[in-house]
Amino acid sequence: MKRFIVTLLFAIGLLSAASAQPRAIGLLNGVSQEAIVYQHSFRADQFLDATLGLDLGYNVNGHPGFRATGIYEFIWGRPAWTDRGRWALYSGPGITTGYVDDIVPYEVNNEIKGWYDHGFMFAFVANVGLEYTFWFPMSLSVDIRPAFGFHVNDGKVRHPIDGQIVYKDSKVGFYDNGLLGFAPSISVKYMF
Repeated sequence: MKRFIVTLLFAIGLLSAASAQPRAIGLLNGVSQEAIVYQHSFRADQFLDATLGLDLGYNVNGHPGFRATGIYEFIWGRPAWTDRGRWALYSGPGITTGYVDDIVPYEVNNEIKGWYDHGFMFAFVANVGLEYTFWFPMSLSVDIRPAFGFHVNDGKVRHPIDGQIVYKDSKVGFYDNGLLGFAPSISVKYMF
């Protein structure tokens, strides 16, 4: 948790130090997350995309977690599809971390069962997106941002049927919720 706080403070300091560049703030909504998004341009073709919000995962009726993501984006195409506004195709690598609810496999009566459990998550993110900037200070973008990493649960597992807490061993496993990033997410941002 200390590393998370230090990383978050470092990112905030970096963003405030480079305040002379164009910025945008808005909301991101996807299958696996709902978040506040902040964009900061470094050059005409590079920007930082930072999000902080809820991780919904596969267990949307369960208990959402939270996560923070930072992606360094590169604009590699600006098609001229319309007379008004501006299009941009971009992609980039990033990292994400948080405290999320993910599926953890346990053996119960000689069968492997997937139970939901909260725990620490760290993953690498790959992002590809398309953005349209209107002729007024607003943009709309669609992203595909899968995450590949690990999840360390806390050992307090909720039973998948009745939701009762069962104490099991802590485990390290693949961060399954990251695969939901293959479903497109949509964000709306105000540019300033």
